[in-house]
Amino acid sequence: MFGRVVRNNPIYGIARTSRLFSTTPVSFNNILGDLTKPEKEEFDPLLASTNNSNLPRDQITAANDKALQEFYHKEALENQIRSDKYVSPLKRRLFNTNVATNGFFKNEQIVKDKESGKSYKLSLTPEEIDILEPSIYLESYRIKSSTKKATLVNRFVRGMPLLTAINQLHFNPKKMATEVEKLLKQGVSQATELGYNPEGMFIQAIWTGSDGNWVKRLDFKGRGRIGLIKHTYIHVKCILKTEQTSKRLAWEKEQRELANKPRMFLNNEPLNFSVRALYKW
Repeated sequence: MFGRVVRNNPIYGIARTSRLFSTTPVSFNNILGDLTKPEKEEFDPLLASTNNSNLPRDQITAANDKALQEFYHKEALENQIRSDKYVSPLKRRLFNTNVATNGFFKNEQIVKDKESGKSYKLSLTPEEIDILEPSIYLESYRIKSSTKKATLVNRFVRGMPLLTAINQLHFNPKKMATEVEKLLKQGVSQATELGYNPEGMFIQAIWTGSDGNWVKRLDFKGRGRIGLIKHTYIHVKCILKTEQTSKRLAWEKEQRELANKPRMFLNNEPLNFSVRALYKW
């Protein structure tokens, strides 16, 4: 069977024209014919686990298979943002010593390292302090709502104590208030598991974004016109901070107020005209 001649097409190139008068059928599974080879198959932890285990493939889970546990653990270490990449071990030790002494972190303080016995003046950037202080990251499931509706509720509870925000959202008539309340209750359970006091935690940041893969359908109108209806889906993300952060922020605010100069209600600048001892009548 004769093939078609394809001219000046980079996709259907040499593989098609070289087989123009060939009787061997051409493989159409790949748009480039025989020029490319299939990529190497990725590691499948389920298949690898099945070869080393007597359990059926449907019954293999991360709880009963060591190979699958090692694969997930390695994948988590590669994807997570580790603080040791951004903060040195010395800064971490000095930070922990500062917190143990003051109850919270005080910047620009002299701290003595227990291992080396030397004293250092610890000065950390806001980004380093944010990494070292304990926090809880929350992410909701796929929610049927819009970003605009969720932002109204997020602005209402942003900066509130955790338990106060849950109480306020419980009596809020908006639909998104129920979804945000469920998310914050997950934060209470996680704080209890990690040993933090939920009463001292507050919402440092909360935001929303599109979750993608929106469902679209036609909206038929009069006179042969058609519109498009989009069913929007979003997600809500939140960061909770402990009482240690709130104490630090209160201390920094107090230090800024003490460093402010006294307010001058009168103009204390030099005069820009000549001053005479007597009036000029």
